[in-house]
Amino acid sequence: MTSALRQWWTGGSRDLLIKSQDVLIRNLVRAPASRLESSGGILNSVEFAGNPSSEDTLVMAHGYGSGLGFFFRNIDALLSSNQYRRIVLFDWLGMGGSHRPGCHASPIRGWSELTTSFCNSRFTASEAVDFFIDPLHNLLEEHNVQNMTLVGHSLGGYLSAKYVLQYPSERIKKLVLASPVGFPNKPPDALPPSQLPTGLRVVDALWSSNITPQQLVRMMGSTRGKRNVKRALRGRIPHLNQSESDMLSDYLYQVTVADPSGEYAINSLLEPVASPDTMGVFAREPLHQRMQEEFDSSISLNIIFGSDDWMRRNNEESARDVVMSIQSSNAAAVAATHIIPNAGHHLYLDNSDSFVGHILS
Repeated sequence: MTSALRQWWTGGSRDLLIKSQDVLIRNLVRAPASRLESSGGILNSVEFAGNPSSEDTLVMAHGYGSGLGFFFRNIDALLSSNQYRRIVLFDWLGMGGSHRPGCHASPIRGWSELTTSFCNSRFTASEAVDFFIDPLHNLLEEHNVQNMTLVGHSLGGYLSAKYVLQYPSERIKKLVLASPVGFPNKPPDALPPSQLPTGLRVVDALWSSNITPQQLVRMMGSTRGKRNVKRALRGRIPHLNQSESDMLSDYLYQVTVADPSGEYAINSLLEPVASPDTMGVFAREPLHQRMQEEFDSSISLNIIFGSDDWMRRNNEESARDVVMSIQSSNAAAVAATHIIPNAGHHLYLDNSDSFVGHILS
């Protein structure tokens, strides 16, 4: 489907996406936002001015299928702390309102490869990571961001950790990983793809065929697509008030039906795995060993999960092992793992006060 035909069918466009983002921020965040320009306009990013006497910058990275607008509940409280000179929100390349390279430039497999094996991406995991973190690095360099606290949620947490490992520098002061994916190593007794449980085999087949949740919504068209996005949002985050729900669902719909691009990285970065003891999604390049061996312990590390967070099951134990390893290698290291009460995977919305507190602590 061409981009023009897709826009007609879905009622989506980049202009409408940015408009829905601006409506969300203007109505749900008291502090005014301004555009943070990047070379070539590759990354969609906004900033909020904070305490001019501070030298610290807070940068927040969203997760898969999301966008910078999802942090709307956190901004005013973070600014009121006076800890930051500015707060920067950005969309990953190929996601949200950022530039969405065509499929030939994205982590996507060709159909001809599907006859050979499942879950082998055209892009390697390393190439897919670079696809995302190199533009972020360029943005931070361009705007001379220093004394940075980097907060990443879910897949954004995984990519944020990868960024810190790949670009160690004095600019990074603190790393906060919120419900991150990708910590544990793949179980040594993992089943081969042909023996996966039915549910994971379906996920495997869909991912390998580049059939993403976003693709399914695009196929529904405007009316059904908007209705299903709103229903899914209410199911995942039921405590939103009516205005929050309406504006966030409008924004999420536009993010979802925008031209496909970075969403295909899911198959390059993650794979469905099952063993006799566990089942879930694991990183092709897990964080566990690299964080233990290469993480700069002069950087503060805070890893947080929600108490009812589905991501805890496969990632919490590995994250705690990493924290203990960092602490044992450097007695002066500041590293911790915390559980936020009354929160699920979207802990930044479920318990904003506690989430903000862990960023500031």
